[in-house]
Amino acid sequence: MKLLHFAEKNMSDYEPSATGKIFLLALEISDIQQRVAEMLVTALDTSWLDPLDVIDRPGYRARSERTIEKISSEILTNVEASNITVEFGEYMVSDVAQTALKEHLNHIRLPLAEFIKEKISGNPGFDFHTEAPTELIAFGEAKYSGVTSSHGRALKQIKEFIEGKKDIQEFPDIRKFVSEAAIQNAVNGYKSYSAAFSITSDDVSEIMDNALNSKFIKALMEFEAVYLIGVKVNA
Repeated sequence: MKLLHFAEKNMSDYEPSATGKIFLLALEISDIQQRVAEMLVTALDTSWLDPLDVIDRPGYRARSERTIEKISSEILTNVEASNITVEFGEYMVSDVAQTALKEHLNHIRLPLAEFIKEKISGNPGFDFHTEAPTELIAFGEAKYSGVTSSHGRALKQIKEFIEGKKDIQEFPDIRKFVSEAAIQNAVNGYKSYSAAFSITSDDVSEIMDNALNSKFIKALMEFEAVYLIGVKVNA
């Protein structure tokens, strides 16, 4: 996985009253099978259950088992570079986004939302979460398309989820996987958001600029950080 683009912007350059930051990262996947293998290792790693107590551990294990089985047997083992489904694509974009935030911005990655929610796949809500070194939770949404870059749909979905208080609804589950300071910050309204999306254009910088100037960005300027993460598959 190769870093193609990285930039850090002040929100005040776009909204005078804003005080947060916007981070732009674009990654390239050149070997889809290698990426699938890495994702499979992550999916099967249940070490995130270890710190939980004797009540939460079996509960979350039971919740996650069917989704882990679905991801490993039905999605990750049936992937070809020439035929990436939307379902796999969104898992891939979520995983790449978490990996990028961890490697390049020192975030802590949480288990994918599908693993810790009650309903097996297709959950209405954010796709992934990380915790920044600043003790802020980043709520992430991933969108994939094989024919067009999908930044607009990811940002629009985040805006709609905020309006529907989807992030707040997730507090009881994600509090078990973040620091106490991070969950308290979130309760007090100090949060950040990650929009992760596929890129089909060869002009990666142009797509990242388009995401940065999206009409949906303005609604996120009141928060502490926005992460725009583009994923280009070149396999």
